[in-house]
Amino acid sequence: YAARNLCERRSLERHQHMPDGRVCGDFGSANTPNPPRGFCGVSPTQTARQQFDALILTTNLFAPAGQGVAATEPEYRFDAERTIGSLASSLASVHRCPVQPASLLAEPDLLLTTDHLVELALRSAEAEQAHPQELSPPYRHMSRVRLTQILQDGAGAIEQKPAEPVLLQGAPRLSNLRFSGQDLIGFEDWTQAAIGDAYFDLARAAQDLLNTFGPQPIQAFFGEYGMQNPDPVRLDWYLLAAELCAQP
Repeated sequence: YAARNLCERRSLERHQHMPDGRVCGDFGSANTPNPPRGFCGVSPTQTARQQFDALILTTNLFAPAGQGVAATEPEYRFDAERTIGSLASSLASVHRCPVQPASLLAEPDLLLTTDHLVELALRSAEAEQAHPQELSPPYRHMSRVRLTQILQDGAGAIEQKPAEPVLLQGAPRLSNLRFSGQDLIGFEDWTQAAIGDAYFDLARAAQDLLNTFGPQPIQAFFGEYGMQNPDPVRLDWYLLAAELCAQP
């Protein structure tokens, strides 16, 4: 496997051959979920993937492809406080969305686990030998092999305190957040959505904010999300996972 974005690879595994009729475009573009059917958007006759697509629509944060402009545009970058607050509150809303039906929690193709992230990191490390990729500044003092070992060793501590699984947006980046003027539309790309630990999304969002604005707004981001004291061990582990499985 080539080293891909950690959730893009999972999305490929999940959506390459989809029986539900959804059109799957290239990674980085939006895939429109099927319209919800039945009570609360879910019908017993739907497949698990169709039920998951219906679940995404219940967030009311699905931005149709081509609508609105990205939060990376100058007008939204200039108003950083409002834009960061919109990202945090949107992510909090996604995570509060009840995962229904509960049977989705037993669907391995929809779950993003620590084991899967470690596996992707190991694959990326192998691929990196043929196509070297520079690490981000905070990690450059160590080799990718050593960092992968740290990720693997630390997975046990994360699993010892399992988090309640939530709906994950998968790509909570400013470039994926859409506005229409001053009105928030939502996230355009949901191809990387899954069910798992909220810290996965939080780490990816924090990483994007660090790259865009520096460290100053991170505390405000977690405050707007509703988490005054994030778990540093859990956050660091998911930040490292995002780094090691990032697309070259």
